[in-house]
Amino acid sequence: MSKQRKYGLVSIIFLIICLTLVACSSKQDTGPSKDELKKEEKAANSDQGKNGKENIDSLLEAPLPPEDTQSFLAYPSGAFSEVFYDDNQEAIEEELKKLPALKEEANEVEIEKYWAKLLSLFAEDYPNPERLIEDWKKDDFGNPELGDPRLAFKENYNVEIILDASGSMAAEMDGKSMMELAKESIQTFAANLPSEANVALRVYGHEGTGDEKDKNLSCASNELMYDMQPYDETKLNDALNKFEPSGWTPVAESLIKAQEDFAELKGENNTNIIFLVSDGVETCDGDPVEAAKKLAESAITPLVNVIGFNVDSEGQSQLKQVAEAANGTYSTVRNMDQLQDEFNRSQEMASKWMDWKLGAETENINTVLNRESSILEFKNEWAEKSSLEIRNLDESIFFLYKNDQISTEQRELLKKQRNARYDLANNSENQVYNDLLKLAQESYREMEKEINEKYKQDN
Repeated sequence: MSKQRKYGLVSIIFLIICLTLVACSSKQDTGPSKDELKKEEKAANSDQGKNGKENIDSLLEAPLPPEDTQSFLAYPSGAFSEVFYDDNQEAIEEELKKLPALKEEANEVEIEKYWAKLLSLFAEDYPNPERLIEDWKKDDFGNPELGDPRLAFKENYNVEIILDASGSMAAEMDGKSMMELAKESIQTFAANLPSEANVALRVYGHEGTGDEKDKNLSCASNELMYDMQPYDETKLNDALNKFEPSGWTPVAESLIKAQEDFAELKGENNTNIIFLVSDGVETCDGDPVEAAKKLAESAITPLVNVIGFNVDSEGQSQLKQVAEAANGTYSTVRNMDQLQDEFNRSQEMASKWMDWKLGAETENINTVLNRESSILEFKNEWAEKSSLEIRNLDESIFFLYKNDQISTEQRELLKKQRNARYDLANNSENQVYNDLLKLAQESYREMEKEINEKYKQDN
């Protein structure tokens, strides 16, 4: 090979090496390769995975779905119960949008968590057989067969309403604050009591604010706004105008004070009734369950009715425990009509008391037929709630699908859970209905024993 040709070949090789180096340099300047990007993304996901999972778990936090009739009855009603999806669409879909989008590879556990969250939003407050029997007893007020001295006719009839005036009662419902609705219901209730009956109003949490700095002041605010006396429209209106929703929620202290209010009204000669209306749990470090237990064991032997006014699942759970400790009843109400219905039960008892006091003869009513009629109403109410609940769940699942938060396959899995819920509701309805029909012809003592053994709720 000639020297000139040799140098030419070397030049060509050198040129190829330079071009290769330039190309590599250019490639590095454009940033990391696709494989390198995937590695970086995986590392970032690894760093954020724990926090992301915790955030998703928080968004999907909900009570475990019921598996049998007992847990079905104990399950708390959801924030969107009682109302058709279409009538509350904006609020519902705003809440649904907060739920995380499920990944394509979401496993069975994640699907079940999603279902549990949906159910917690739309679960209805189904009628409870324990409550129905309590209603039977109140309908039969004065019957000696009841075996409950609290329901015997006495010389005096006294009712005290304990009203939550914490800041959350300012929340609006049907264009008015919950406080306004409660005040209107109280005024209507008191106005319809017999003139010989007595009524009182105690209010708690109406001073200070919901701020931590005002906690002591607010928790100490517990005042008898209207003393135990016959209804006086002007005086009661003045009392109701003295307070607005303000601070914290001292439920326990209100029950302690109520016991003091009735101190001179012993159960031997007085039918004493207490309504506790609250929209939330105790927030003043008291023990409302213990206070309720002492109230029930006191000489005033009151009939205690605990009403959860548009309360969440935590509030429902605690207030049910309070009612149970007081040997009383619990109900969740979502609007003014339902609140008024609860007060009306006492009005009906008061009317019977007044008839007895005046010596009027009571009608000879066929008790068994009345019970069977109420059982049919119970069944119809259950069916209506089940239909509403399933419709709302269907609408919500469809919205999540349209909004690309769940896939087609996940939608089918959620519908499968929905079908299982419907079957459980139907089976529970039939079981309770048949049991109640059998109980309708038994004595109260036998009924209570049987119903407690079968449906007693562990809160």
